[in-house]
Amino acid sequence: MITFATTNQKMAKTKQILSVLVVTFMLVGLPAISYYYLTQGFAYRKAAFETQGDFGKMPDLKTMSPVRGTHPAKYRGAMTVVGWLDPTKPATVKQYGTMLDSLYAQFNASPNLYFTTITKGEHPAETAKAFAEQYNLEENSMVNFLAADDAAFAQSAQGFQLPTGGLSPGEAPIVALVDSSLTIVKHYNLGSRDETIGLVELISVIIPLPARRDLILNRAKEL
Repeated sequence: MITFATTNQKMAKTKQILSVLVVTFMLVGLPAISYYYLTQGFAYRKAAFETQGDFGKMPDLKTMSPVRGTHPAKYRGAMTVVGWLDPTKPATVKQYGTMLDSLYAQFNASPNLYFTTITKGEHPAETAKAFAEQYNLEENSMVNFLAADDAAFAQSAQGFQLPTGGLSPGEAPIVALVDSSLTIVKHYNLGSRDETIGLVELISVIIPLPARRDLILNRAKEL
């Protein structure tokens, strides 16, 4: 009887200790963990936002005619990734197309995000169609291609303050990111994996990935 009573006392004491530990964890541990992840998330968002700059206001793209897709009802209130497509630069077209394919695959269900490509050449509609089909860019309201002659192509790059490094627009796969206030906040060279990932991370901070998808970094459309 004494042994049985002692055993019950030990079990009761053990349960009491476990109860105290559980309550302590709930009162102290969980808030501490939540605070840690909250501060980490805030720091991540803050760092992402601090990478943005101010390169002036987005030029009025509605002066250009769409050759595939349509202009959004309004660019203000959304984010827009603007690129330049010169079909006479096949190596750059391939880089731009591959990265745009990956970006679109990750954000194709995101609200308030557009991909606009200013297309140079004598046959911009045919160029846009072939490019979109090769790089899996569906014909929808999220993706649009605009026609530009040589002068308009060069002028648009100047308007977006594209850092071409002395090259002509379209010779490097550089895109401009425009925020919801129509401010050009950053340029990215999609020929650089790090810069492309930086673009994905900034967009995903402002416009979350659909269905909480992870960044696509190692698949057939690897960045």
